[in-house]
Amino acid sequence: MTTRTLQQPPVFKPDFWSDEAILNPYPHYKALRDAGPAVWLDQHNAWAITRHAELRAALGNPEVFSSARGCMMNDPMNTAFTGNILCTDDPEHADMRRVFARPLMPGTIGILREKMEVLAADHVDNLLSRDSFDAVADLAYFLPLSIVSELVGLPQDGRERMLDWAAGSFDAFGPLSSPRTLTGLEIAKEAAIYTRGIDPAKLADGSWGDLLFKASQKGEIAENQARSMMMGYVAPALDTTINATSSAIWLFAKNPDQWDRLCADPDLIPSAINEVVRLESPIRAFSRYVTRDFEIGTTLLKQGSRALMLYACANRDERRYEDPDRFDIGRSARDHLGFGYGVHTCAGMHLAKLELTVILQALAKRVSGFEILDEARLPHNTLRGLQKLTVRAKALF
Repeated sequence: MTTRTLQQPPVFKPDFWSDEAILNPYPHYKALRDAGPAVWLDQHNAWAITRHAELRAALGNPEVFSSARGCMMNDPMNTAFTGNILCTDDPEHADMRRVFARPLMPGTIGILREKMEVLAADHVDNLLSRDSFDAVADLAYFLPLSIVSELVGLPQDGRERMLDWAAGSFDAFGPLSSPRTLTGLEIAKEAAIYTRGIDPAKLADGSWGDLLFKASQKGEIAENQARSMMMGYVAPALDTTINATSSAIWLFAKNPDQWDRLCADPDLIPSAINEVVRLESPIRAFSRYVTRDFEIGTTLLKQGSRALMLYACANRDERRYEDPDRFDIGRSARDHLGFGYGVHTCAGMHLAKLELTVILQALAKRVSGFEILDEARLPHNTLRGLQKLTVRAKALF
């Protein structure tokens, strides 16, 4: 034990899962970063890793910051998700991810691009025939519900519940002190019962779910792993991309100079996507279990404690990004943590980027700008996004 680690740790007293902290998080994130790289959340008996360098290092150190005891802030979910791909460490995680990520690799999803482009072009043309549209329900939902839900391969009754299951399951990641967590637990239970009990014969042939069970038949993974991995396709495949898409429209509407810049130079789309995900990270945070005493800065995190990986907070770290609250699509932000980092980097990252690229390309060819008519957000324990974003798009022709 050193003198350095004996210093009193910084403490954050507000409720990190209150409606106010969720709907207006950025002042809280700044207060957390200013307090230190590791801050004690007094109301939740957990650490928050707040700054970019320290969070990136923690995410790259699964031996200390383990996922195997769960990534949620409550015991019921951590227990229920034992063995899920999100809640495992290597080597088990690597074996599962090898199978899970096959249909999500760039070479595999690339074959979807042409189909997506045709669908997106037709859909945007249809939206532009209206006086206004909802950039959430009418635009951001479109590709995930048109293509991704089909790729997962669930029967119709399962496809119809995917959005509710995803939102509810992510709400269940919060602490038991949050009413949203309790409601989410019931929805997550329903989703888990459905996906883990599914008859493989009912999955669409060649779908992602079908491929999991075929991998289990080959002995690459166990059947119970295939069943638990189904939730990995059901939950993250929709909401995160939907929220990033609507956030992109919101940011471009608020920053018309950046939309002009994108339209003049569509090659900026990849960096624009990184900037959207950095600035309005769709995932607030997941947690990790601290496997041994570990120092961050002048603070000692004790073995057995829980550490919250604050992706959205670290993505606005002044120590990494100049003027971090500014939306700048030319910014070099490839190292943002919105898709995670390390062995648990989002497996669907390439698909999400493809969907966003296709939508932005279709809009940039047809729209000169956006006017926000109405917007609304609902508090959510894990996801950051808009519930409604009514916009008027100004057509180029």
